[in-house]
Amino acid sequence: MSAPEVSTVGDHGAGPSPATPRPGAHSAPRPPLEPAPAQPSHVVRLVRLFKPFRGKLALSFVLVLVASALPGALVFLIQKVLDDVLVRKDAQMLALLAPGVVALYALNGAVNVSRGLLTRSISWRIVTDLRQVVFDKLLAMDVGWHQRTPSGERTTRLLADINNLQYAMSGVVTAVQKPLTLIGLVASAFWMNPRLAGIAVVLLPLVALPIDRFGKWVRAASRDTLDGGAAMAATAQETLAGIRVVQVFGGEGERSDRFRELNEAHHLAQLRAVTAQLLPGPVVELIAALGVGAVIWVGGGQVFRGELAPGELFGFLVALGLMNEPLKGLTLIQSLLQRALASAESVFRLLDAPAAIVDRTAAEGGGKPLIVANAPAAITLDGVGFDYGDGDVVSGVQLTVSAGQRVAIVGASGSGKTTLLSLLPRLRDPSTGAVRWDGVDLRDLSLASVRRHVAVVTQEPFLFDDTVAANIRFGRPEATDAQVEAAAEAANADAFIRALPKGYATRIDELGMRLSGGQRQRICIARALLRGAPVLLLDEATSNLDAESEALVQEALERLMKGRTTFVVAHRLSTIRDADVIVVLAGGRVVERGTHAALLASGGEYARLVARQAG
Repeated sequence: MSAPEVSTVGDHGAGPSPATPRPGAHSAPRPPLEPAPAQPSHVVRLVRLFKPFRGKLALSFVLVLVASALPGALVFLIQKVLDDVLVRKDAQMLALLAPGVVALYALNGAVNVSRGLLTRSISWRIVTDLRQVVFDKLLAMDVGWHQRTPSGERTTRLLADINNLQYAMSGVVTAVQKPLTLIGLVASAFWMNPRLAGIAVVLLPLVALPIDRFGKWVRAASRDTLDGGAAMAATAQETLAGIRVVQVFGGEGERSDRFRELNEAHHLAQLRAVTAQLLPGPVVELIAALGVGAVIWVGGGQVFRGELAPGELFGFLVALGLMNEPLKGLTLIQSLLQRALASAESVFRLLDAPAAIVDRTAAEGGGKPLIVANAPAAITLDGVGFDYGDGDVVSGVQLTVSAGQRVAIVGASGSGKTTLLSLLPRLRDPSTGAVRWDGVDLRDLSLASVRRHVAVVTQEPFLFDDTVAANIRFGRPEATDAQVEAAAEAANADAFIRALPKGYATRIDELGMRLSGGQRQRICIARALLRGAPVLLLDEATSNLDAESEALVQEALERLMKGRTTFVVAHRLSTIRDADVIVVLAGGRVVERGTHAALLASGGEYARLVARQAG
């Protein structure tokens, strides 16, 4: 089944160009981004999601027409039963009408079941495909965006908002069937008695007033409900993720009060939304009741004067009673669509958000593959600067690293070390200057190509809820079991992995917190080893370990760094002492560079950092 057509801004371009980058080539200045074209309305974009299902929708429409005609047929059957069968005692007609009623109800059930299954299969397919599109969009958004957006809000966009869009699918079907049913019943009423029908339908335009007024209320209240749910999810997720800190610092009361405040606000928003959905029904029923009362008064007089048969009046009243359901359905349409539109605003806003890190197009000189055959790469930071929007974090960094060199980046907290490291795999792009790989600006290379040649080990070892083997294999899914085990052995992890309940097949979630920080880190090192990337980034990889674990991890890191161009961010001298060059950052600028011995002898910033660490 094809995915829904969804307008996005900032999608990645086509695959890599076959052009080979020239060492030393300088890329042309990147042209300014053109403003994004105006997007159609949310309603239009929702309707476009149905485009791939035109055939099924046509069949559904036929079933809707049949379902809409059946109530009118029921009205005529009731009239025939009363006038031709019971009054005239027509046995032959009785023999025909009895099975006719059974067949009518059987047909009605079959049509409704078929239509329901068909429309739900369409709506669920659209929702499933759209959720995948949103998830892929989340994966494409840059790290900075993810850091600015709470995880609970991102999850709400993906799950709750997409689920609410199912209401739009139901609303479309209702929007077609209910008016058609109403038209059929009104036509039946005029066929039986034009005068009474005119009295009944004169009040129908009044139905539009509560539908319109309450519909706007539903949309606003639904938006508040969704935003409140996202805030509540974000608070719950961050609290549970930091449960150790919460409990150690006795913050349960503060967190509970914060969640209670959001929970109550969400509760009130839900009440407002439900109230706005329920109120139009009684108002519409009251308007309909006025019409029924007028028909009883006028029609009863016609029966008394012999101008109207009792069966005709009863059939007419049945027709009016059956109109009540499609009339309330019209209020349901507005409620469903407004609720869905509130979710659509959030979903389409996410899909329209431009990703900060994208491939340049071929016309811009980008999208070229990185041709290094997994060999160590020479990397140049050419006047690199980065600004988060409130001042430069990194400024004017000039650094050339030869292939296979080991570079340590040190400095006080907030000096820009991690930010500088994030520029190498293009998790961020520099605000000024360029990062060059074998002389080529990374922005001229395809994003996928750059990241295929980078491995990273961070301060906080992150493992997925999967088996140990799958976590090691994550960066190289085609690796064999033997290669996975060899990487684990090189990372000093094979022994403790084999001692786990199911060895390499043990799921991480089954272990809970039983793996130590050092064990988790060694699994991450095995993942980086198996990746086989020529550029390695180590961001405080040993900072949270005890002495014994650090020794094992450091030994594994030595194997990992061999033959690779390595950038190390660390405070501990054990990790950086043997680096080929040590770069000292202060205030986002390079203030010193050299070997450990040379920098100590100079008595500058590095010597002060070493002395401070030594106490």
